[in-house]
Amino acid sequence: CHSGSLSKTLNPTLLQGRRTMAAHCPPRGWVKCTEFILMLCTCDSVKTIKAGGKSELLMHHIRDCLPELKTRINVLAAQYQSLLNSYGEPVEEKSSTLLQLITKFAAEYCNTIEGTAKYIETAELCGGARICYIFHETFGRTLESVDPLGGLTTIDVLTAIRNATGPRPALFVPEVSFELLVKRQIKRLEEPSLRCVELVHEEMQRIIQHCSNYSTQELLRFPKLHDAIVEVVTSLLRRRLPVTNDMVHNLVAIELAYINTKHPDFADAIGLMNNNIDEQRRSRMRDLPPSVPRDKVASPTAPQGEASSVPVTEQGDGGTGSWRGMLKKGEDFLPGDRTTLQPLPSASPMRGHAVNLLDVVSCNLFHLLNTRCFPVPVSRKLSAREQRDCEVIERLIKSYFLIVRKNIQDSVPKAVMHFLVNHVKDCLQSELVGQLYKTALLNDLLTESEDMAQRRNEAADMLKALQKASQVIAEIRETHMW
Repeated sequence: CHSGSLSKTLNPTLLQGRRTMAAHCPPRGWVKCTEFILMLCTCDSVKTIKAGGKSELLMHHIRDCLPELKTRINVLAAQYQSLLNSYGEPVEEKSSTLLQLITKFAAEYCNTIEGTAKYIETAELCGGARICYIFHETFGRTLESVDPLGGLTTIDVLTAIRNATGPRPALFVPEVSFELLVKRQIKRLEEPSLRCVELVHEEMQRIIQHCSNYSTQELLRFPKLHDAIVEVVTSLLRRRLPVTNDMVHNLVAIELAYINTKHPDFADAIGLMNNNIDEQRRSRMRDLPPSVPRDKVASPTAPQGEASSVPVTEQGDGGTGSWRGMLKKGEDFLPGDRTTLQPLPSASPMRGHAVNLLDVVSCNLFHLLNTRCFPVPVSRKLSAREQRDCEVIERLIKSYFLIVRKNIQDSVPKAVMHFLVNHVKDCLQSELVGQLYKTALLNDLLTESEDMAQRRNEAADMLKALQKASQVIAEIRETHMW
């Protein structure tokens, strides 16, 4: 249409149309081109072009441009139609519109958590998938990285044992020293548990923005309604955060409230320790020369200066209210041990008395178990008794700590789901309706942005022009003017 050689074949009407197209060409050149073609085909000069041989070049030029022009018009018409749909129709029934928007937002929020949202994020984890990652990757790995004996030195263990015995020298390791130290270690699980709650809370805040940007774009028509919805959901999440934190804090406090030494897994751990001792004892006895009497090896005499017996009480099925009831009664020692275990018939120890922990291991326990204890250097060398006491306490702390850690790793995600995630899902729509669905707020919440009406009108006018241009091109192709 811009060929200079064609100017002579066009009448003044066509030339005026061409100048009009050129004047408007920079912003919307191709749209004006369609108007020019429309004018070209509706004016009387079409007959002249059809009859005159000098205008054949113009006809071929128009024919070659029509397919591409038609494609571009159709593509842009679809874009403007989508844009017009996003702007929505002018609000007439404000009550139903408000309720519809609230319901849709609540549904999209819940669907994002459940993983059934219409718009799935592909760049990063979002919604329920992110919460699952926090539970089983971030939180789980953090707990597994907590050392059961972290921050606990040999001096700490010995000091706890001595403080638990009072003014009298200890014959046995007091049970209270184990409880004191294991509670100190369990307390370390509280911080990562509360951090897990915080991460889930942050993700549920991010879901609000995700739904606003991808799922419910019509909310952008009403900025005040969008801000009000964000405020209501944020307030709901903020109210549930301290409740969830309190529950997680209570989960750790429950573990601290009662150290259950009768826990089946704890008994199994000590039983396995006991079986290792028995197996090592039998293996060593098999390796003895035949000339060595077996009865003397099995019951060695304790050297002078060492404790020659450790009282072990029996009660019915062997339970005594302490760890000894979980262990197999008998001579749990190895040849050459300097401590002999001799069961004595007596009543159960009174509450508060020291409990012997040395009946589960022998003095060379370091050689029986896989993990070796490396005590922190102290001002003097530890005696065999002190080393034995530390090793026993550390073994028991580690066994019980692993049990509690498994409980916390399972119960904290459940608490977060119940008190935070599921509660918000169940109450979100009712909370939004109760806070926003009010007659006094309708006009204010459904007020469109200032330029929304103008953009809607511009999009509608452009769509109408594109549809008309497409119709004209179709009519041109149906006429056989070439």
